[in-house]
Amino acid sequence: MDTLPFEAENAVVICADRGVFELLVGLLLSLRPLDRRRYRVCLIDVGLTAAQREHVAPLCDRIAPVRDDLVVWPHPQLVAQLDRQIPFWKAMLCRPFLRDYFPGFQCYLHLDADVWVQSTAVLDAAVEGVRGGHAVIVPEADAAYPFLTSHTANAHSVAERAKLITRFFGEEVATLAGALPYYNLGFYGLRHDAPHWDLFRDSLRDATRTTFHFLCEQIVLNIVMFQVRNTLLLPATANWMCSMAVPVRGTDGLWRSPVYPHTPIDLLHLTGTDKLERYQPLGLLYDGGRYLEGIAHLAAPHAQVG
Repeated sequence: MDTLPFEAENAVVICADRGVFELLVGLLLSLRPLDRRRYRVCLIDVGLTAAQREHVAPLCDRIAPVRDDLVVWPHPQLVAQLDRQIPFWKAMLCRPFLRDYFPGFQCYLHLDADVWVQSTAVLDAAVEGVRGGHAVIVPEADAAYPFLTSHTANAHSVAERAKLITRFFGEEVATLAGALPYYNLGFYGLRHDAPHWDLFRDSLRDATRTTFHFLCEQIVLNIVMFQVRNTLLLPATANWMCSMAVPVRGTDGLWRSPVYPHTPIDLLHLTGTDKLERYQPLGLLYDGGRYLEGIAHLAAPHAQVG
């Protein structure tokens, strides 16, 4: 890690704990082609072991420990429950504070730790949109995703989404937004002075005063983006939900959409549970997962950040 003042204008921010360490390493390796004159890779450590943190340090420009004053705290009665059931909850609830963990940048791009980047061009495209004053994000919608081709799956998806929005924002908001696809928080971008940050923080705090759901921060930022209305949506290949449609490998070695015209995927998001068990046999980890052998001694069983 360098110790010089920030020169790059763009921060790529990742949150990770020990349970997602193996996927985090794949993501960081995939970010090595980034132009470090323009980007800094920043990591919020929400529970890595000392050995894991030492291993990833050369792949990061900045590492900051999670801070209690830079986390939206749910109701105290929920905290003990979250520690047992969703131990990575601070990784979810520190997201309104990315610019506070790493001040001084113009643009902030967030990546989930279970993502890896096949083409860094998508980050350049996001930065261009953010610099133009937009929030940038990818909706969970593509011709290959099953809820667009099955009435039953679509009806279930809409009902579940409306139910969660009602839980946090009431029926009126759910009526307006419940039928829209989720904007997925695995990859999004905001400018340092965007109005979203404060709205995100305050709305998330209100939403978690009495209840919690592992999608709460996604729902909240979705509603904030609907309110502010300056969102630039990128195509599904900019944040491909691998649990919704398994990519196919082209003759050129690139992972592509499974449907015509088989567009190359920029960012593979290893969504769902049992990520290593699900995706390693398919070769979908970064570099086919070959890097895992070198870090096997550092792995620590833990719930993974989704």
